[in-house]
Amino acid sequence: MRRVLILLAFLAGGAVPIQLVTLSFGYAQYIRQEDLGPKVIRTAHEFAAWYIPWVYGPALVVLILIVLGTYRRYPDICRRILGGLCAGAIATLALDAVRQAGVIHGWLPGDTPVMFGKMATGSNDFGVFYPVGLFVHYFNGANFGLFYAFVWGKQGSVWAAACWATVWSLIVELGMMLGPPMGPMVGLFGMRYAWPQLFLLTLVAHMAFGIALGLLAQALLKDEDRGGLLHFLQGQRAAMVS
Repeated sequence: MRRVLILLAFLAGGAVPIQLVTLSFGYAQYIRQEDLGPKVIRTAHEFAAWYIPWVYGPALVVLILIVLGTYRRYPDICRRILGGLCAGAIATLALDAVRQAGVIHGWLPGDTPVMFGKMATGSNDFGVFYPVGLFVHYFNGANFGLFYAFVWGKQGSVWAAACWATVWSLIVELGMMLGPPMGPMVGLFGMRYAWPQLFLLTLVAHMAFGIALGLLAQALLKDEDRGGLLHFLQGQRAAMVS
């Protein structure tokens, strides 16, 4: 049962929410062949309009139920979920501190919360799309934190934590530069838009995110949370609280 809960939390709190953006824009860019301007956002909304109520929303409910159900019986699962989510959400502030320079100078094709909000809601009303866009943006960061906490866990030192979390953030950066929505929209590594500013900006932003994520996760997780995903799945029966 413990392994099932871990894998279910990993799916509901990692893959499902993160894929809202990539699948929605992937649908618009690869299937519907839209790759520029407001039309790609409207087309991405066609996918998001059913993904959110039928996949994204239920996944969040499942994640909440797992947190409530593991709080006492499997505290290590609950701790990695909440610690990872908190670390990822707060680390997104570090990413945004750098990312905002790209918005101000026009090095990015758009403001991320605006793009995510319009994709999710299909609305042009700032009061509707912007709060939703902020939630999607920061919850994405939180989900990347959950992924880190599950896969890497607490490290032996803050230096190791910062390094491994930065490795994870660079993998995310690579995926963003090659895949939807950024890859088809601005070319690989931003070659068709603002080269090299876009690539360098997002690279530094993700490195800032990774360092902050590693340090925060290291502080929030306990010594019992050492070890990667395999060790976590094997677990220790002594860690259960009956």
